[in-house]
Amino acid sequence: MASTFEEKSEDLLKRAYALESDRDAKALYDDWAETYDQTMLYGLKYLTPRKTASLLKEAKLAGNARILDVGCGTGLAGEHLSGFGFRNIDALDYSPAMLRTAGEKAIDGAPVYELLIEADLNQKLPLEDNLYDAMICTGTFTHAHVGAECLHELFRILKPGGLFACTVHKDVWEPAGFSETVKQLAADGILKTSGMIMDIYFETDDEPQGWYILWEKLNS
Repeated sequence: MASTFEEKSEDLLKRAYALESDRDAKALYDDWAETYDQTMLYGLKYLTPRKTASLLKEAKLAGNARILDVGCGTGLAGEHLSGFGFRNIDALDYSPAMLRTAGEKAIDGAPVYELLIEADLNQKLPLEDNLYDAMICTGTFTHAHVGAECLHELFRILKPGGLFACTVHKDVWEPAGFSETVKQLAADGILKTSGMIMDIYFETDDEPQGWYILWEKLNS
């Protein structure tokens, strides 16, 4: 019997969690770009883009805030931000195919994203200091993806007083260095944690999969 759509979706997610190199990850996401939304939203009932975007909405972020969608993928989080009234959003991802798909997203005829930035979070970002009022990152801090080292660069480009809403999978919180890096950044007076809750990522999850976090940048 042919695999159901849900089974195929689960298989793609397992492949993503089993990635062993940046090259493998880029290849997977370039191949997956055209069907990613269907797989994640309809096959797996993906919740984190909406739930993470809601953190910025609930924080009363100004509607004209300049926001960077970090590891934007196909733009699911950006769509929710745009639906909440945010109109000044840039997209950053290292997959050209994902960026192209994100660039096609529009709400009421207006593109979701202003700028599309192809960049690797494991490298220095080609962006100015203190550039963004807020950032969002959903689904990137997970298995075999990006470690906590990138937080230094991300907080460099975030303005003092800026907000960063993100998810971090529970399986990588300690092994990928997020716990220790966040403690160090807090000790250095760079960030404070405004909210942090463990919750599900997919509607079908039997238990919470990771953290939903809202950080604030304290210093330049």
